[in-house]
Amino acid sequence: MGSILLLLSFFALGFYLRRSMGERLRLDIALRLNRYVVYVALPSLVLVYLPGLKMDRSILLPVLSAWGIFLLSVLLVLLVARLARWSRPLTGALLFTVPLGNTSFLGVPFTLAFYGSSGLPFTLIYDQIGSFLILSTVGIFLLAAYSGSRFDPRGALWRMLRFPAFIALILALFLDKGQLPALLQTPLSWLAASLSPAAMIAVGLQLRLAFPRHERAPFLFALAVKLFLAPLVLLGLFYLLGLHDLAARVSVFEAAMAPMVSSSTLAILAGLEAEFVASVLGYGILASFMTVPAIWWMTEAVL
Repeated sequence: MGSILLLLSFFALGFYLRRSMGERLRLDIALRLNRYVVYVALPSLVLVYLPGLKMDRSILLPVLSAWGIFLLSVLLVLLVARLARWSRPLTGALLFTVPLGNTSFLGVPFTLAFYGSSGLPFTLIYDQIGSFLILSTVGIFLLAAYSGSRFDPRGALWRMLRFPAFIALILALFLDKGQLPALLQTPLSWLAASLSPAAMIAVGLQLRLAFPRHERAPFLFALAVKLFLAPLVLLGLFYLLGLHDLAARVSVFEAAMAPMVSSSTLAILAGLEAEFVASVLGYGILASFMTVPAIWWMTEAVL
């Protein structure tokens, strides 16, 4: 409870700052915090917690979970959108808010709060080889398909390979525990520890709460699938398969995260129902402070 209150306080601080400053200054600070998290804090976290990770089934589980949830969510969105006769832009907006979760900006702080540092390696694997890799490959292809732009596979590959946390991940997988020089270990630990407050303040700064008046059904569908159905399907599957280890529990936990900020931003920039995407993202983040603890409780009770 103390950890959740701490996360809420940083989130509330960001939301308060959003309300008390001009739009231009708010966007500038949010952009700088986002860049700090992506280019400094997240790679530091990877280098601190991933070296020495055993390459076994437990590593494969978060990866399969992330890709499986993505594919299931995409199929469900396409099926429901076709049956409900939702427009192509709205379908595209759903494809960028429902299948991908905020497994770094929200996932890492929540994991630290509920599972401590022992759960971080699985969160980072889920995020980098799951969420980030999906967005950088299939996500860019879907964006091109629904925005009418041209898909550039070489450009997508280059963006992925130069992403700092992905580079840190590749490096960390070849390092043993304690192999980092002591001179680097301490400052990297400090930078890693700054991720939670920086990420939560950044999320609070970017929060928008505008309920979509004419798209209530797809709005409720998006939140229901993202926050409840996806993690519960994964939870049921792991229960039937008898998977009860930390990797399985953290994978279910990450599947419950609110929509991804990066994918939602790409959808908005591409003109895919910007107001709707912002609403799903904002209310999804706000609701996740209640739904994520609920999913954690169910996961710990079942697995």
